[in-house]
Amino acid sequence: MTAANNQNRTVTTDVLIAGKVYSLAGADPEHLQRVAALMNRKILEVRNTPGYKNLDHEYKELLMNINLADEYFKAHDEAAELKAEVEAREKELYTARHDLVSMKLKLENALKQQDVLEKRAEEWKNRYEELKAGTQPSGNA
Repeated sequence: MTAANNQNRTVTTDVLIAGKVYSLAGADPEHLQRVAALMNRKILEVRNTPGYKNLDHEYKELLMNINLADEYFKAHDEAAELKAEVEAREKELYTARHDLVSMKLKLENALKQQDVLEKRAEEWKNRYEELKAGTQPSGNA
């Protein structure tokens, strides 16, 4: 059964853990069901450990907690590795963008220089044609 509390947006959800129904409160019922599923998976995993039935209750609880802590640290380490990978890729992307902007500026400068050189070449061509025709260059008195 699920009941919503509008004041603080918590939801009470019934979950099944180790064959017993528990009412858990949280913001997301699906998350609470995932937590219960994880607990059931870990309980089954620990119960299948050789010699589990011969352990006292306190040691069984400790074994369960150690398994959960182990899974937490593995997930934490994996998240840290993924974060480092994301940061490295962001750095590569930043460098690539910087290189792209730099190349774009170089291209724009080269195109401007090409325009200047083409104008000079046209001027020299016109002057050559004037000299070849035996006329006075324009602009000279």
